[in-house]
Amino acid sequence: MSRPKAAPVDRAAPFALDEMFFSMTDHKAHIRSGNEVFARVSGLELEELLGAAHNIVRHPDMPRGVFEVFWRLLNAGRPVAAYVKNLSTDGSYYWVMAVVVPTTDGFLSVRIKPSTELFGTIRELYGELHALEREVEAGDPRNRKAAIEASSRRLDERLGALGFPGYEAFMRAAFPAEVLARQAGLHEPASSRIVAEGSDPGLRAVLGACAETDRFLDVLVATLGEHTRIGETLSGKSEFVLDLADNVRLFSLNALLAASRLGRDGAALGAVAQLMRQRSDQAAPVIQSASSEIAATVELLSDVGFRIASAKLLTEMTMVFVAELLEQDERSDGAVHDLGALVDCMRREIDGVLDALVALDRRLVALMGHVTTIDRDLAVLSTLEVNGRVEAARHPDARHVETLFKTISEQVRSARGQMTEFHAVDQLRRAQTHQHEAPAIRRHVAQIERQIGEMVPVAA
Repeated sequence: MSRPKAAPVDRAAPFALDEMFFSMTDHKAHIRSGNEVFARVSGLELEELLGAAHNIVRHPDMPRGVFEVFWRLLNAGRPVAAYVKNLSTDGSYYWVMAVVVPTTDGFLSVRIKPSTELFGTIRELYGELHALEREVEAGDPRNRKAAIEASSRRLDERLGALGFPGYEAFMRAAFPAEVLARQAGLHEPASSRIVAEGSDPGLRAVLGACAETDRFLDVLVATLGEHTRIGETLSGKSEFVLDLADNVRLFSLNALLAASRLGRDGAALGAVAQLMRQRSDQAAPVIQSASSEIAATVELLSDVGFRIASAKLLTEMTMVFVAELLEQDERSDGAVHDLGALVDCMRREIDGVLDALVALDRRLVALMGHVTTIDRDLAVLSTLEVNGRVEAARHPDARHVETLFKTISEQVRSARGQMTEFHAVDQLRRAQTHQHEAPAIRRHVAQIERQIGEMVPVAA
């Protein structure tokens, strides 16, 4: 029989930045396994947690609207990250940043202590959403659905005001930021922090291979801030690139119209304007392709950042769990099964990271190819503009044309200046070393899986 929930008190349960915990559930969110930190922070014994619905630790302050969005994404087979306030058995609370990934027979959730400035904003937002739900529900459970819908809408509105077009965009920014902040706050890699005294050779081999994998992921985590900055740069350039195609056409059209007004005296100007028109027609499809590549690259950068953060936490969580098992006198078959499930999720996330990084590299190469072509077209337009001004200066009635070409000159120069900022993207691509490291990482993960396979008892 489960114990009744304690009345909430305004006191934080002990949960340190260097700690983390996990739980595995079935598809109906009943807890199937967890680790010692989960039991300690929740105030429950592992035996009490096993088989219980995961809402056994749900804090009444948590808005139901957040869980509505959370489960909608998770049931669609997508990993989800969220800030969650939980309740301990003594009434105290503990906040976590949780990432949840689907497994073959349920879900795996890994939780860390949040520490970014965004966390403070979200706590205030959750308070607003919770108050809204109580207002709409008005003490009548029949109004609960309406309250959840109102809360979900308000969540989208508030996230939009923060610059996030939806919850997925928000979590893809918040989760990597929390992982990066945690790394900075700990000052020491997991391979140095996570130690254990046990001598089980299989577990020690797993721990060693995980440490090598974690060191690789630490390098990638260090690039998360750069990925974010590059994504923001590209997002800011998206509108500029779309406008550029229209501006280039306008350059040539205005030049043609101005030359036509000069009649035969404007023949040379007309030739220059015609060349500008041809160049603008040639540049337009490349510019449109660049715009599409920017959108795809920004989306992929967001995905890569989320995957890196997820793979990092799953790898470190595996190390923590192995260390817990090493401290025990003997390992149970259930613990080995849990470890295998953790490693399976870790392997899938690492495979996803490595594949996504290759895809990102290809996208960046394609994007920079478009940038180079556009810059070349702008250089030609710049040369034609100079020729246009020279021709316009020869005609006393063409001062307005000369002014037009000066305007074109300023716009082309500004556009070329903006294009140079894309080179930061290429520098990021050239700095990547994952292609050289990937085979070794895959070998480490394969070694981990072999070691765990050898621990599983053979059925009689």
